[in-house]
Amino acid sequence: MPRHNDLTSRRELLKVGLGALPVITIGGSVPFLVPKMAFAQDVPATPIPKDNILVIVQLSGGNDGLNTVVPFKHDMYKKVRPRIALSDRLHPLNDEYALNPGMTAFKRMFDEGTLAVIHGCGYPQPNRSHFESMAIWHAAQTDGGGGSGWLGHYLDHLSRGTQDKDIANNPLLGVNIGREVPQALVSPEITVPSVDSIDDFGLRFDEGSAYDKELERQIIIELNKYKGENPAMEYLGRQATDAIISADEIRSVAGKYSPDANYPGGLGQRLRLIAQLICGDFGTRVFYCEMGGYDTHANQVQQHESLLNQVAESISAFYVDLGKKNIADKVTVMCFSEFGRRVEQNANDGTDHGAAGPMFVCGPKVQGGVFGTHPSMDQLEQGDLAFTTDFRTVYAAMLTHWLNADATAVLKAQYEPMPLFKGIQPAEPPAAPAEEPAKAEEAPPTGDGMMQGDGMMQGGAKMQG
Repeated sequence: MPRHNDLTSRRELLKVGLGALPVITIGGSVPFLVPKMAFAQDVPATPIPKDNILVIVQLSGGNDGLNTVVPFKHDMYKKVRPRIALSDRLHPLNDEYALNPGMTAFKRMFDEGTLAVIHGCGYPQPNRSHFESMAIWHAAQTDGGGGSGWLGHYLDHLSRGTQDKDIANNPLLGVNIGREVPQALVSPEITVPSVDSIDDFGLRFDEGSAYDKELERQIIIELNKYKGENPAMEYLGRQATDAIISADEIRSVAGKYSPDANYPGGLGQRLRLIAQLICGDFGTRVFYCEMGGYDTHANQVQQHESLLNQVAESISAFYVDLGKKNIADKVTVMCFSEFGRRVEQNANDGTDHGAAGPMFVCGPKVQGGVFGTHPSMDQLEQGDLAFTTDFRTVYAAMLTHWLNADATAVLKAQYEPMPLFKGIQPAEPPAAPAEEPAKAEEAPPTGDGMMQGDGMMQGGAKMQG
């Protein structure tokens, strides 16, 4: 029986334990006490497993797409980047594009058919502010979403739209690795814990207190023995004790984990913690982690290569570890950044804030290859690459084809999912009518619905009325 069944069977104990009582917290989680009520029917049976896991890796700062997926044959690339254009030690994807020299591990995954490289990801009227553009990516809405996020919406639909109590009552459906919950995981109905280590699951005491922490812990347990005329006091004591027991269970189960790969520092250690929690089988569907350093305004080449090396090596180690434990098939990783960089280098041998950039999706069930159309190097928009892939078509693929969710309900608009998973075929274009009336000449599309260089179809958005 899965471990998360035990957690949810104890009077929703962990739901309280992860933040509802003043002395019991997990990272920066917001407290919550009110049980969730089901509001929709279970999703009809599909061949998509109910326990697939999505791991998001956020590359914060604005990753330079042109030096990540390098258009090494384009003369314009070399012309506008005379000192930072890359030409040596590249890892070719095809005859025109190659991965950064630091991404040896990603090249290996690409050759194995488990890495999808997606060109030109962005959105209309791009915003070059870190905070505002990140809010757009987190909300999957160009108005920033009012503080809530696409994954928070997904978790809300998942927990309230099921009759399965093991899912509805599980407070670990989503977990953030870090100190602050990102907007992507925010929902009015969902609280997602943020942790830096397994030790974060448990009691938090005032570090300035003169009292013995173990004595304080015992006092809380003693509250459970309270039998009096104050039902609120009795309830709090019972819930406090249950929370302690559950936090101890989490640490005990996760503590049995032993890595089967050598993880790098930084991002690698965050993914190691995610692997540890996955092995604990707590029923988590979404993990989120972040890696900074991509705001490369000066002396970019070496630091950028080092950053990308850390990403590729960390994710590769993650899959080696999960593969040796026979659970890699259940995990997909998606990487994104809030924007790309300017096409032209600056005077400091770096790059400034830009617009479109690549995304990566990887895992054993991913349909490896190059997706989308690379933005034109000759037809720029205010000095930036014009997006050719709406990033929400990638989100729609994660929701529809991996998490078995209603992407239109979650994203609040209809986007054609990219065929990023094995067994998923590109959407067929609608058949033309027998007699089509003459039309005025239209401007060429920005990428939605265009046929890709590798023959794959990219979807666009259809807003609901």
